[in-house]
Amino acid sequence: MRNISVRSKWREYIKSKNFNTLVTIQAPMKHQYIFESRMESLANMPRIKDMFYSVEKNVDSMGYHIHLLINTYNTTRDELAWALNIKPSYVPYYEEVDSQVGVSNYVTKMMKGDQIHYSYFNKK
Repeated sequence: MRNISVRSKWREYIKSKNFNTLVTIQAPMKHQYIFESRMESLANMPRIKDMFYSVEKNVDSMGYHIHLLINTYNTTRDELAWALNIKPSYVPYYEEVDSQVGVSNYVTKMMKGDQIHYSYFNKK
């Protein structure tokens, strides 16, 4: 029951931030924390205001992928890939958010105990 409560609170918080871009990163990741320092560097970029990401296991259970929500302006898929030091092809999805409810449910769907790693960065 506790995990449902935590997930529900995260969903409400994410909806309140009105993220404008949803990104999927599918770089080779054998460990869920391997991108932690890269994500922190990305969050510190001038064009990134707020950022939330969740790391999920791949369907084949052979690695992980990242769902990233950002409030950004004038940032492209290629610039994001450059900032993370990954190939642009590792960013298969980079689109505007069309539903705050839908996207908050999507990025928190696997938020069940230790099955996921997630983090939030906010610039004041």
